[in-house]
Amino acid sequence: MGDDSNRSMVSSLKNEWALFWEAFQGDEEVTEETKSAFESGKLDVLSLNQVREITKALIEDRKRINQKMETLTKEIDLNSAKLESLRLVGAEETETMGRIHELNDMGQAFAIALQKLDEQLRAVRDKEIEIQEEEAGL
Repeated sequence: MGDDSNRSMVSSLKNEWALFWEAFQGDEEVTEETKSAFESGKLDVLSLNQVREITKALIEDRKRINQKMETLTKEIDLNSAKLESLRLVGAEETETMGRIHELNDMGQAFAIALQKLDEQLRAVRDKEIEIQEEEAGL
């Protein structure tokens, strides 16, 4: 039985990391372009089409993170209900509490990632407006 619980724990950790990692992955080509543009401050050298592609990729990344946060919320709700049931019958609740804490930590990491993504999206949208105004003035 101990071997089964170890496998279950390993499987659970693999699923958590897969969920966490997937939220930060996207279209690699656009993500690398976006990353380098933000790190080097070279949003100025991008064309309007490149800015729009980056905006699209950031919106997709935001959508993925929101979906993952929704999934986490559902799992937290399920574990909270399980915890309440365990408390009612007087059973051991340590594992369920630990899982809820892990999920909360993951949710916080997703929230931070979403905040950074929103900041990048604002910067890209500002740049898009700037480029559009420059083109209209020409």
